[in-house]
Amino acid sequence: MATTKQRRIFKFRMDNSDLDDTPDALDEEEQEKLIARMRAENQERNDEYLRLFLALPLVTPMTFLPAIATSSLYQVKFLSFICISSLLATGYILVFISFNRPNNRSRKPQDPDRFEPATGPVAQYLPYLNGALSFLLALNAVGWKGRGGVHQGFWILCLQPALVFSTIVAAKRIMLEVDIDELEDLKYGYKGA
Repeated sequence: MATTKQRRIFKFRMDNSDLDDTPDALDEEEQEKLIARMRAENQERNDEYLRLFLALPLVTPMTFLPAIATSSLYQVKFLSFICISSLLATGYILVFISFNRPNNRSRKPQDPDRFEPATGPVAQYLPYLNGALSFLLALNAVGWKGRGGVHQGFWILCLQPALVFSTIVAAKRIMLEVDIDELEDLKYGYKGA
């Protein structure tokens, strides 16, 4: 005769006594507080990264000032001004143009103290135009390598807009990956006492 045993559910015993005291479920108010705290921490971290990465397109144009001041070729001066304008456009993209999430379902309005992201044709086309300009400047940099009448590092300066633009776009994409609004969908209806 076969005997059956009742199976018991295995519960992992926690070594930390602090974790044993926390409840398994959060009520609505605790969920709201947790989401609000996480949203504030995420916004604070994004603002720190914004200030850090904004230094790139604002400081690198200064490297073109010696080329503008000392070069006798108008091509070098013109190319330097184009590089500076590309770097400043990259800074504008970083601060004022927001990239969209694929499933942007934000139900709550943004903080009214924050600026509104740019909309319209500038926001729509500037990232693409600046990316193409940065790519063309990088291609042009190869032509300046070893050319006479210019200091030897000018071709490296022409690579700066493409490097800064790609860094800024990657940073904005990484900052966009954290979506606190997805937590709103994961809330469960546990009512507290």
